[in-house]
Amino acid sequence: MVTEKILRQTLCKEERLSRRKLIGELHSKGVSVKTPAIILVYRITELPCKFPAQAMFSASKRIFKRSHDRNLAKRMMREAYRKQKHIVYSSLESIEKQAALHFIFTGRQLPNQAYAFGKILELMKRFNEEIIKNNLNPTESAI
Repeated sequence: MVTEKILRQTLCKEERLSRRKLIGELHSKGVSVKTPAIILVYRITELPCKFPAQAMFSASKRIFKRSHDRNLAKRMMREAYRKQKHIVYSSLESIEKQAALHFIFTGRQLPNQAYAFGKILELMKRFNEEIIKNNLNPTESAI
């Protein structure tokens, strides 16, 4: 069933991270991967869904005072993630784990689609590298 969703490139409600307890654990015990404009905070954990990952997206109110600017930044990140999530899903399914992901936009200017797409792709590749590295070395205390 998950492969059908990946082929359709959807981002349904179950794939969005919304549980307060999981979000709190993610921020207190999570690991971050950074690019100049977007930060990915992740935690390998059991999720209450059948999907390998749940994601959430945010933009700072401090940087973008107007809500429509924050919404635009989040929309661009969501779209980029939705089109490329198969990269994360395949690596998590191969090691049979689940992850909670939080993408935080920290750039000073609003992103365009190509920029958000490139930065999300870069973060996902680095996330996959860390997942593979940590899976081979399970004594890491960060996860």
